[in-house]
Formats: sequence, C-alpha cells, structure tokens
Amino acid sequence: MTTVDTSASAAASAAAASSTSKSTAAKATLGTNFNTFLNMLTTQLKHQDPLSPMDSTQFTNQLVQFSSVEQQINANSNLEKLISLQTATQTAQAIAYVGQTVEVAGSTLPMQGGTAPFSYTLDGNASSVEIQIKNSSGNVVFKTNGDTASGRHDLKWDGTNSSGEAQGDGLYTIAVVAKDKEGKAMAASTTVTGLVTKLTNDATNGATLELGAGDKGAKITVTPDKVLSVVSDTTLASSQMAAANAQYQAAMAALQAAQSNTSSSSSTTTAQ
Repeated sequence: MTTVDTSASAAASAAAASSTSKSTAAKATLGTNFNTFLNMLTTQLKHQDPLSPMDSTQFTNQLVQFSSVEQQINANSNLEKLISLQTATQTAQAIAYVGQTVEVAGSTLPMQGGTAPFSYTLDGNASSVEIQIKNSSGNVVFKTNGDTASGRHDLKWDGTNSSGEAQGDGLYTIAVVAKDKEGKAMAASTTVTGLVTKLTNDATNGATLELGAGDKGAKITVTPDKVLSVVSDTTLASSQMAAANAQYQAAMAALQAAQSNTSSSSSTTTAQ
C-alpha cells in the first residue's frame, strides 16, 4: 500500500512560516531600535549647546547602518521566500514518484513481493564475476555467477536462497565480486529497483522518497534527484487486459447462446 505522508505539506508550510516569522521579528526589532534611536537623537538635538553643536557625522553613520541592516533583512526575507517556493516545487515533483517503481544507484536491495530487480555494470571485461546477496546479518543467502562482459547487466532475484528456500521481504545487500584476467579485483557499480511507498518532507532534509521493503518498517530513503529512471511495470496492465478479454469472451458466448435459443424458438413456432 502506497501512502503520501500528510505531514509533507504541513512541514513545508511550517518551514515557510518559521522563515517568515524570523524576518518579521527582525524587522520589528529593527523598527523598535530605530524609533529609540530617533527619540535619543531628538533629545540630544533639543539639549545641545547652540554655541557648540554636536557633530552630525556620528548620527549620519548610524542612519546609514540602520538602512544597511534593513536592506539585509529584506534580502533575507526574499531568499526565505525563494527557498520556500523551491521546497514546495520539489515536493510537488516528488509526489509523482509515489506508487511508481524507480531505479536508484546503490547496493541496498529492497525485496518487495518476493522479487528484487537490480543491475551491475562493469567498466571492462572480467575473467570472473560472482554475485552475492546478503541478509541484514551480513550472511550470504544466495550467490551465482554473473556475466563477465563489459557493460550493464540486469537481473532479478526471485527471493530464494541457495537451497531454494524462500526468503522474506526486506532489505538485502548486493556484492559483486569481479576479477580481471590477472586476478585483480574490478570495480562494479550497482543499481536497485523498488516501489516508492512514501514521501516525507522537512525543513532540514527537504523532500525524501521511501522505498518500502516488507511489513517490518524496512525502507530505503533517497532524495528525488537520486532517481535514475522510472521502471515501466506492465504486469498489472497485462493481467487487467487478460481479465477484460475473458469477460468479453464470456459475454460474447452468452450473446451467441441467447441468439441461438431465440432462433430455435422462432423455428419451432413457425413449424407449428
């Protein structure tokens, strides 16, 4: 079941409100200080010695400082608004991923519904490749030999261990042990595929996607920019088409049977 965290929009609104309140508070403080400064300046001007008036340079500099601070506060307020709008845009874009199967870079493999698609890529030809899948305890539950050719290779683990026993949904780890013709280790990059089950948002981390794995809270958390592609899953569509076709065939058979019965009844009536 896929869900959207209802706190996402609330978090964005709270972040925007928090930023706005900081700017508002700063402006209010500046206004209070400026009024105090003007009161003090007016008092000094009233009581200054006419024969030795106060130097205007100091309070002119102070007025310039107040103006500079006000400009900085206004700039911060505009930046806060831009950040708030950017956060809202990122959240709106990330919502589209909820309920979609996506591919992300990494070696943490989420098994959902008893299957776990993944890929590995070699920069060059290898002499041997062993693919290991480890459970949360670090134990190898399944291993197999992989393709040694350079490039990308797509696989799908069926969720069984080396003895053919089904493993439960959850998080596993992929390890690709590749060696060149000299027996030296070769680097291999991996990607995993999973269903986005939740979107969260907060003022610190922004929008994040969760790829759920099982019913025990296991999940992978990634930011939307880490999504490499959206995987098209035609399994559901194919099953829906098959069911619709079966219903259509059944309806046609019922129609033909009804027409046949009608024709038979008409023939009997005519004969009589």
